[in-house]
Amino acid sequence: MKTQSIALIITFTALCVSLVPFRIPTLFWPGFYYYFWEIPLVAAFLLFGFKVAFSISVLNALARLLIFPGQSPLLAFIISFMPLLTMLLGVYLAQKLVQRQVSNGKLISAARATVYFATLGVIVRAGIMPFIDYAQYHFLFPLFLGRDFSEAYILALMPGIVMFNILVPLYGVSIGYIVAKAVGKNLKIGNMP
Repeated sequence: MKTQSIALIITFTALCVSLVPFRIPTLFWPGFYYYFWEIPLVAAFLLFGFKVAFSISVLNALARLLIFPGQSPLLAFIISFMPLLTMLLGVYLAQKLVQRQVSNGKLISAARATVYFATLGVIVRAGIMPFIDYAQYHFLFPLFLGRDFSEAYILALMPGIVMFNILVPLYGVSIGYIVAKAVGKNLKIGNMP
């Protein structure tokens, strides 16, 4: 790995970790919060690709595990990857869509590109994560928390889970795209479309 890539990974990881304490509780999904550390990950993904963003994500998760352990740190470590990966899949699909339209000679405004990125981030994350969360409440959470969750409880949480997985990409991807666009343009780095 190049020195520049390592420096970028360390810088973005430090930014992610510094944003961890800033959180807003969700009112509809008990024990979950809106975090802002995903925003630099989206920006890094757009600027430098999956390998750099994944490295930042792993280091960020390890730092959160050590610095902010919480009640069940290993569980938090495990469950933080799937939502991020599904959201980044949506961002990747939007990136390919925008690149294809640009290569076909169509001019895409920043506002329209932001809508593409946020929309596909929402569609993929909100379309996949409720199924993963359902399985986690049945299998993973009882393993780590030592208690079972009733089917009625899990189904009652589903509207909140869907809402959460819609709202996080709306702000995370939108702001991440705007940040990546500004950083890429002003510092002339990255591979923004």
